[in-house]
Amino acid sequence: MSEPTSLPAVPARSRMVLGILLGLGLVLRLWYWWQVHDTHLVTVPYLDCHDYDQWARALVAGDWGRGEPYWMGPLYPHLLALSYAVFGVGSLVLPVIQILATLGCVVLVYMLGRRWLASETGALLAAALWSFYGPPVFYAGFRLMATLVTVLLLLVALQAWRAGQHPRGRSWFVLGLLVGITATTRGNVLALLPMLPLFLLPGRGLDRRTMGRLTALLVVGAGLAVMPVTVRNLTVGGDLVLLTSNAGVNLLIGQQAQYGGRFGPLSEKPQFEFDPTGRALLQAELGRDLTPSQVSRELSHRAVERILREPGEMVKHYGRKAYRFWSGYELPQIFSWNYWRGEHMALRFFPVPFVLLGALGLVGVTVLNSAARRQWLALIGAWFLGLMPFFPTARYRVPITPLLAITTAALILALVGGVRRRQWRQVGVRAGAALLLIVALWPRWGAFDPADETWHNLLSVASRAADAGDRLAILQACAEAEVVRPGLAETPYRQGGYLEKVGDATGALNAYEEAVRRLPSNAFVLYRRARTLVGMGRHREALIGYADAAAADPDWSFPWHGMALSLKALGRKEEAVAAFEKAMELEPGRSRYRSNLASLLAEMGRLDEAEVILSQLTSDFPDYVPGWFNLALVQSRLGQKEEARLTLERVAALPHLSVLEREQVSRLRANLDGR
Repeated sequence: MSEPTSLPAVPARSRMVLGILLGLGLVLRLWYWWQVHDTHLVTVPYLDCHDYDQWARALVAGDWGRGEPYWMGPLYPHLLALSYAVFGVGSLVLPVIQILATLGCVVLVYMLGRRWLASETGALLAAALWSFYGPPVFYAGFRLMATLVTVLLLLVALQAWRAGQHPRGRSWFVLGLLVGITATTRGNVLALLPMLPLFLLPGRGLDRRTMGRLTALLVVGAGLAVMPVTVRNLTVGGDLVLLTSNAGVNLLIGQQAQYGGRFGPLSEKPQFEFDPTGRALLQAELGRDLTPSQVSRELSHRAVERILREPGEMVKHYGRKAYRFWSGYELPQIFSWNYWRGEHMALRFFPVPFVLLGALGLVGVTVLNSAARRQWLALIGAWFLGLMPFFPTARYRVPITPLLAITTAALILALVGGVRRRQWRQVGVRAGAALLLIVALWPRWGAFDPADETWHNLLSVASRAADAGDRLAILQACAEAEVVRPGLAETPYRQGGYLEKVGDATGALNAYEEAVRRLPSNAFVLYRRARTLVGMGRHREALIGYADAAAADPDWSFPWHGMALSLKALGRKEEAVAAFEKAMELEPGRSRYRSNLASLLAEMGRLDEAEVILSQLTSDFPDYVPGWFNLALVQSRLGQKEEARLTLERVAALPHLSVLEREQVSRLRANLDGR
């Protein structure tokens, strides 16, 4: 194909075809939204959706971060907060806008296709291919950033075409701005900064000085877009974090070969509260407070150590991840396209599979003109390389599918043209390469066990039902999961947790009893059963359960901590002290253990011992608010009124206090002043 120069006006025929595509696309998208708009699938925010929802709610309430740097890309939650401010907290207006935005992407694909292919037919074909690829529509219905990133990456691609065709300072500066804005959604986009000059500038007849100036303007533009985020992290969070502090934890997860390129937990053992940042887990291990940047650096260091320690395994692991990225199988993470496509009829009318876009798109890049090929390689290469250290799940590759649709169209045009010109050898080579890739990337080769995927999705349904307080839906989903994979202990174990969430303690206990029957030596199951008994006030029975859990896993501290709390509730305080000390022996870095032990010692009148523990605790964990509160109370009881006031001043100065914690500070101050 020849290099494009200037673009003619959009022909009437193209406008008509685009109108038909947009009309059909709108009908299908509205049909899908009508099917799901009132279901738990979209009304109940789940995992990342929940995090974005809570973040947006906090922003609307005036909480701009509580003294922490951004954990995830800030642009999307701020847009979500804007929609909540305008349309009401919890509104689903933004997902509706996202679904409609996928229609806008059809137009952007057409516009980019005209530039890259210099062909109206090819541009329209690319737009049609992407319009009928379903995952972008599916993910657009959730409070997730996939649609926003797709739109921004298409705008970057269009600007990259302008910057490549007309290498002037202004075009490269604007390109940098767009890259920087896109990076405030997903930081891996910054991999474009070295890739764009490397692929777009050579061969343009520019001297080194001009190339350096354009590269500098690109970086300056990106820096200006990113700078407000960095400054905010430093001024509000008190921590020098360029964009987000989640790089380390995601990098470590990405090196866990046992999960095959999927998301997996950092720890096999459950925690008191789910903490996706890994901060609480790492602080407990190291026995001191850590800033988010320190957590990210430590976890990144461990990820690199793992790569260096197991180079052979890591080569295979990265090979598997690369295959996952290009495989026709839509690797689920949070939501499964494969499962929900079977549940909603509207999604079945999106027939274009990724294996077609992936296989034909990879071959199709070879028939692009040199300028378009360089731009495609820069964009796809940066996205691919930026994602590989982490986990290449289906929703993370959605943003580059428009680019694959264009090269797929390019290959189809080349094959048709070759047949017309009777260039059989050329047609045979290209068609053969595409066919080989289709076979190699066929979804079945990389797919999970269908029963396992269905089971996981049914438990996700139950989890969302628990968040919605829908007990009957929990029971129904778990019953279906039991049919799909009968006899698993995890099914009743998870059911117990969901029933606890909706306040059905008896149902939860029965579920845990069934899990214990199926897996009697599992410490997790025994521990959760004991915790449920505690919630029902049955501490003596809980003690037996905690003892069984401790026997099943002698190195796990949680059962000993639970045992200590039950012994305390039963008035057996000396035994409780011994249990707390055992928990601390197993995990000395747990701030909660030390705080609870100090509280018990204070109740027993052993105030000096309590003060020593709390003083050391607040020294190691200066951000642990309960430790400061307990220290102030102990100092007050020891008659150290001035020391208690100073302690409360230290608490009040912490940047991340909640409204309730500030109220508690005020009450304690009033008590000290005798009011």
